[in-house]
Amino acid sequence: MKELLLTISLSFIITMLWSPLLISTLYKFNVVRQGDKDFSHLVGERYLKAGTPIMGGLLIIVTTVIITLVTNWNGNTYVPLGVFLLSAALGGVDDLLNIYGRKRIVRTIKKQIVLAKVHKSHFQRVILWLELPWVGYKNIWYALGSYPGTGIQAGEKIIIQILSSLPVVWWIYTRLGWDSISIPFIGLTHIGILMPILIVLAVIGMSNAVNLADGMDGLASGMLIPAYAAYMFIALNRHNMPLALLCAAVVGSLAAYLYFNIKPARIEMSDVGSLALGALLSTIALALDAVSLLPIIALMFVLTVGSSLIQAIYRRVFGKRLLKMAPMHLHFQVKGWSEEKVVMRFWLFAWIFSIIGLLLSFY
Repeated sequence: MKELLLTISLSFIITMLWSPLLISTLYKFNVVRQGDKDFSHLVGERYLKAGTPIMGGLLIIVTTVIITLVTNWNGNTYVPLGVFLLSAALGGVDDLLNIYGRKRIVRTIKKQIVLAKVHKSHFQRVILWLELPWVGYKNIWYALGSYPGTGIQAGEKIIIQILSSLPVVWWIYTRLGWDSISIPFIGLTHIGILMPILIVLAVIGMSNAVNLADGMDGLASGMLIPAYAAYMFIALNRHNMPLALLCAAVVGSLAAYLYFNIKPARIEMSDVGSLALGALLSTIALALDAVSLLPIIALMFVLTVGSSLIQAIYRRVFGKRLLKMAPMHLHFQVKGWSEEKVVMRFWLFAWIFSIIGLLLSFY
């Protein structure tokens, strides 16, 4: 326990010390939030957030990686840290493209077919026909509500996330040979070949869930702290000190980041942090054989991504909204809740469900 407290304290202090340097650097290079490109800028005071430095997740990533490399680099941490960095790289590229990239255009399948039929170049016609499945794939995500901005598109991001989750599949399923999961009150449940699918879904799902929750000052970071704290104690109870220390490093840096992220935020996490922290959380859950607890410990994140998915499907099927706006934290804000009220209540439930999940880990 002493080591965990020291790691949390060290991580907190290091993050606090270099936060002003990162914030001033992001301002200097104009790495700041642009105006929202969808209707969400009409909600509350979101328009006031334009100009706030983004990529604040670097505070957590850099601090966690340095502490882990110096004090906790071993066979239990190199895969989680690798997935952490791969996901951060994906998020970082997306963040920069959202600032400096050109607007992406989603071509409809109908237009693609027309171009394939009438294009003057025979070679280009062949290329257009070959691209048709890819265009159809991107249109599916566009139909689900993905806005084609200047960054990496949703369909492209999912493919990259699948690739970045493969090291976890190799580690858990191939190297360790795990093909079962522990479920509270039931015990070890054999799922066989479904294990790699579960791993990929867990990593991708949690990455995007945290990413969607990063929409209000302090929301995502405040809900991540109890989730990582819960897995820290689960790791400690299961005698996996390396993963417990990794969680402790994240908790300390998240607490320091939250100091600068509470409304009015001086810095925002953005994709570089949210995608990485979501992927790392699911990887740790898998490595501790506690992935069945993830939907409980991280229930607020699950509800966030679920609300967006349900909203998109409902709109396509019934032609109207189920929620006033998705994800669900925006729904409550449209209903008249202040941003602070939404955030505080989400924090409260995040702590409650993390405690419930921690309790269930003993069964």
